[in-house]
Amino acid sequence: MADDRDQAFERIERLNQRFAGLAGWCFDHRSIVGLICLLLFAGSIVLASKVQQDASYESYFNEGDDTYEAYQKYLDDFGSDEVSYIGYEIPDLPHGVWNVDAMAALIALTEALEDEVPFVYEVTSLANAELTVGTEEGLEITKIRDEWPLTQEELLERREAYLKKPLLVGGIVNQDASFAAILIEMDRTSTDPPEEIVWDPAPEKAEDLENMYPQVSDTKITEILARPQFAAFRFFPSGDVALNAFFNRVLVSEPAYLMMISLLLISALQLVGFRSFVGVAAPLVVLVLTALTTVAFMVVVGYKMGISFSATPTLLMVIGVAYCVHVLSEFRTQMVALGDRREALVKTMSLVGLPSLLTAVTTAVGFASMAFVPIRTMAEGAVYQAFGVMAAYFFSVTVLLGALSFGARRPKWVERARASASDIGSTSSASFATRALDGIARFNLAHRTGLLFGFAVFTIACLVGSTRVVVDSNWLADFWDDSPIRVNVVKVDDEMGGMSNIIYLFDGGHEESIKEPAVLREIERVQALALEDDWLVRKTYSIVDIVKDLNQSFHSDDPAYHRIPETREEVAQYLLLYESSGGEEAAELVSPDYRVASLELRVRVGRIVHMAALIDRLDAALVEKPLEKTETTLTGIGALWLKLTNYIVSSQVEGFGLALIAVTLVMIVLFRSISIGLIAMIPNVVPVLLALGAMGWFDITLDYNKATIASIALGIAVDDTVHLMSRFRLEFGIHRSYEAALHASMQDVGRALIHTSIALVLGFLVLCLSELRSQAFYGILLAASLTTALLADLFLLPPLVLWLKPFGPEQARRTEAPSAAIREAA
Repeated sequence: MADDRDQAFERIERLNQRFAGLAGWCFDHRSIVGLICLLLFAGSIVLASKVQQDASYESYFNEGDDTYEAYQKYLDDFGSDEVSYIGYEIPDLPHGVWNVDAMAALIALTEALEDEVPFVYEVTSLANAELTVGTEEGLEITKIRDEWPLTQEELLERREAYLKKPLLVGGIVNQDASFAAILIEMDRTSTDPPEEIVWDPAPEKAEDLENMYPQVSDTKITEILARPQFAAFRFFPSGDVALNAFFNRVLVSEPAYLMMISLLLISALQLVGFRSFVGVAAPLVVLVLTALTTVAFMVVVGYKMGISFSATPTLLMVIGVAYCVHVLSEFRTQMVALGDRREALVKTMSLVGLPSLLTAVTTAVGFASMAFVPIRTMAEGAVYQAFGVMAAYFFSVTVLLGALSFGARRPKWVERARASASDIGSTSSASFATRALDGIARFNLAHRTGLLFGFAVFTIACLVGSTRVVVDSNWLADFWDDSPIRVNVVKVDDEMGGMSNIIYLFDGGHEESIKEPAVLREIERVQALALEDDWLVRKTYSIVDIVKDLNQSFHSDDPAYHRIPETREEVAQYLLLYESSGGEEAAELVSPDYRVASLELRVRVGRIVHMAALIDRLDAALVEKPLEKTETTLTGIGALWLKLTNYIVSSQVEGFGLALIAVTLVMIVLFRSISIGLIAMIPNVVPVLLALGAMGWFDITLDYNKATIASIALGIAVDDTVHLMSRFRLEFGIHRSYEAALHASMQDVGRALIHTSIALVLGFLVLCLSELRSQAFYGILLAASLTTALLADLFLLPPLVLWLKPFGPEQARRTEAPSAAIREAA
């Protein structure tokens, strides 16, 4: 056993010497390193400028996904389902939205939206909504715009006629006629190819985000609504266009904004910690290069910026600064000890090069484990985040070393630091940090059993909390309560039909089958079953509604005839007259050959579990009494959200399971010891359990934004453990005493661990400034997890090592812990 350990130490020493050789090469060829840095910077900027955004719901699904393919087929048959839904009220005019002056303005507004909004397919409002009226000659479809001008009395008569039409109430006007809406249907989707969503083809504008759908459409809508002639209107813009445009803009602007704040915080932290220009500037260069090359990598492999990218720059920033801190901290110590810049760099890399590589590999493996989850945007994020981690390590051992090689080979500050070290040694005084680290070591030695017991209790509490975690999604919870998007959606959702939807497709099996009364009754049956939950289901749309409305219109608008006709001939005749009279809405609810019809359930925005309960109830009813004439398919945005919720469970379990297994295996291989690898993993599971436990105890749902927290927390937390365990084992090889090795390890890497942890926590807390509340919670949970990881490294790992003695037996002779004077001066 002793021979095996000696051989292991020899292998480690050989690797350390290779890193030392790299440091020497970077010093001797620092100009080449600088040139490489400039070339990478220039190339990355060129590539990064070509990155595209995709904040749509579809970005979460792979093309082979059954639910996604059903949704794509629905889009092919029925067109884009993306809309801008603009609620409005007019509180300061008599009769509100039915005021004659307001209606005149609405006619002008509807025409402006039709004529000026890019990529518009159709605009529907009270001004041009179809009002079906039976006449002696047959059928008449009227629109307020076509009959304009009207008097106030005539307009109020139209109001009563519109309120008798169930098809219109809850869609473009509410039940008491105090609130109305404008529906703008688009002929593009957010997932269309880039060349199809560019509005102005001019080369200088082709790649401008604001020249692409949906931003260009949202901008024009906002500009039209702000015109003085519509000042009496109080608008509440919502729908896919506003939401996706908001997300895309956040994805472009917010990462850079948060990155700048992170850079300022990191710069201040570096200035306090190292008090040198290079100590501040060099890490910033490393961090900027890391972010740029990661975005460039995304362009090369064809990834788009999805919602998973939002926290990526901050994530890579805080990880990159951790690598830089370990190099800078050790470099200052070695400069004081050796007095020569080249020798200090060589010695630094011989000590921290390998541990930093181990941390980069384990972090990248932890992140990459999520590449196998079924949520596409998360799987892609796992790949480019893992790449970013390795890029951060590469730049920290090349660019940073190259930057540190510039300057006087034997600077004057070293002599001053040595003099300070002499004073410290002679007076036996030490700084607060040195005394604190020494105190932590002594506390571990004195209370090892109590610490183990305390962490065991804490872990059990977190485990209990994790069993209370609820998997759910509610995209409205992504926004702060005072966010305009959320305020508008809540208002429109309360006043009108629901802002989310579930769509059932009914396939009759052959052309014209939808015109069969038996087929229509099956659609009506499902529609009625859904409306039994009138809190959740706010409005339904289907061809049945139009057929029933036509039947009522042909019978003097008698409500008793608001039903499906008895014969196929009647249905066909009504629809033929409807189409010949200029009716257009039916075409959006059936396929051109009348084989497939859609039933859209407009549901209240909220938790997905409510939607899941509705679908389960409908499924149970259809199992008890199956449909005989049609086959149904569930699709729409609601179906995508339900599938996403199921994916969250599998992603969290599979992703974290893979990360835990992969990181554990890497630790075992890297330390060449099963016992050391397993012991090192224990402190890294604790912060993950804290994140899950906190979510359970504080009723924070596990949604698509938080599905990666466990894997990321594990991947980052393991970094400090690797540094401390590597140094602990190295010092034990020197001293052959666990107590002396603990003291030496704490003094050597303890300060760097605390420094990097502060950077990590502050970096993630920057996410609290995000426009998305979901990102703020993400940052808080990770910050809390990494604080726990630091405490576990400082107060759980040492007691475990002291108790289990994984490095072998101690020698009888104890070696005293080294003096802190040189470290203190550095």
